[in-house]
Amino acid sequence: MDHKSRKNRKDVFVSRVERDVVSPLPSGEELYDLKSEYNDIVFGFQFSKQKFLGFGLTYNWVKRSIFWELSYLKTNILRHNLDLMHIEKNVFENIFNTFIDMKGKTKDNIKARMNIYVFCQSKNIELVYDGSWVIKPKVNFALDKNAQLFVYQWLKSLHFSDGHALDMSRLVNLEGYKLYRMKSYDYHMFMQTLIPLDYQN
Repeated sequence: MDHKSRKNRKDVFVSRVERDVVSPLPSGEELYDLKSEYNDIVFGFQFSKQKFLGFGLTYNWVKRSIFWELSYLKTNILRHNLDLMHIEKNVFENIFNTFIDMKGKTKDNIKARMNIYVFCQSKNIELVYDGSWVIKPKVNFALDKNAQLFVYQWLKSLHFSDGHALDMSRLVNLEGYKLYRMKSYDYHMFMQTLIPLDYQN
């Protein structure tokens, strides 16, 4: 909520002392219920045209934070106190599944390619419409099957110094071209050691 003196320059320059009682902080559950009332918010260019009862008076939100999708957020005493391991897991899966071009999990999807047409000047990777078909041109960061096999074989052969990491080969399924049974520390190892190493090369 905006304070009545927030935009009043006169009150600021005369060093006015405000003695109003501090408003009580809403609980996470109360905020969650409140944000749930605005499920029809349109994101993107249209948000500024939307008018909701109470906007500018009791709140100034123009979007719903994606952090509310985390099941534990509303129970956090400090709502910015997020689970780092949970975030690392999500970020790793988004990066890896996009490189591997994992069907249904890659972030290089149809919606992303439509955004390229709107926001970027990359004609070579824009969607191509051919009659009733939509063609998604290949991008250079998405690995083909041979390159994918090389990555999985490399992961299968990795050895770390004692105590630095668990046996990474246990995570690799060469037949199914996938990683499985990963724990929080495995995601951490990928994000902090293996992905930076790969980018350097």
